Amino acid sequence: MSSSATGAVLGLLGAIGLTLVISRLLVLRPPSMLERIAPFVPPTAQLHSRVRAVPGVGEVLMALLRPMLDIKMAKEPLELRLANAGRIGVDRYRIDQASAIGIGATGGAILGSLLVARGASPVCLPLLICSGALAGAMCIDRLLSHGIRIRKEQLARELPAVAELLAFAVAAGESPAAAVERVCSTVGGELSKEFDRCLADVRSGQSLDLALGSLAARAGSPEVERFIDAVVIAMERGSPLAEVLRAQAADVRAADRRSLMEMASRKEVAMLIPVVFLILPTVVLVAVFPGMQGLQLVVRS
Repeated sequence: MSSSATGAVLGLLGAIGLTLVISRLLVLRPPSMLERIAPFVPPTAQLHSRVRAVPGVGEVLMALLRPMLDIKMAKEPLELRLANAGRIGVDRYRIDQASAIGIGATGGAILGSLLVARGASPVCLPLLICSGALAGAMCIDRLLSHGIRIRKEQLARELPAVAELLAFAVAAGESPAAAVERVCSTVGGELSKEFDRCLADVRSGQSLDLALGSLAARAGSPEVERFIDAVVIAMERGSPLAEVLRAQAADVRAADRRSLMEMASRKEVAMLIPVVFLILPTVVLVAVFPGMQGLQLVVRS
């Protein structure tokens, strides 16, 4: 049997096995609570819409392949993710995404052409093109996720200083909007840019609490969200705003210290690897080598 026939038989057997696994998963799917009580209640449009439909073959395939491909499906809308990353414009992101997919597909086509020219199966050409396109889409999504994480960390680092400056400005007798404007004109950074956008929303006619809520949604940082919630609640209830700002700044600094301690504890465990496998054998060798040399001299004498 030739190699192509062997490959066709193996592919057919793999497809049959995968079909059997998918059909078995569809049968073993546990029913939800609504599906169990649906036969005993009168059928309504609302109940029919809420009862989970039987997943198709494509959904089961994605559920099986997602852990292997490490694909993280984004739950947030794209506009919110771009805002969390400090980028504006879905069209620009779509252009970058299409460019990344095109570059990946082109690289896969070049690699596949080289393999086919060296005698590989022609089937590898479309497979490599699809794989390159998928890799490009995953890379651009990973870059966006990395930008979101870096920006959240930067906002969390800038928050204590901005909160203390706001507390000083409010304690000096300025209104919250005037204090935000003074701080924005004094400091720089990503958080200052977000407060600038908040002031622009206030000047356009939006209330300060709604503008601060939009800022918390754009930031996406838990620390910034807690800070904004505390400020909005203090303004609504008439609490001393300067004390609230100082307390929030102290809480953020304490959380930063705790995160640093946790990071140090993780690094301490990681440092055991070079100590155990590199430094400790060297120390043992230095300690044992003179004794071995002395024994050899004694034996020779």
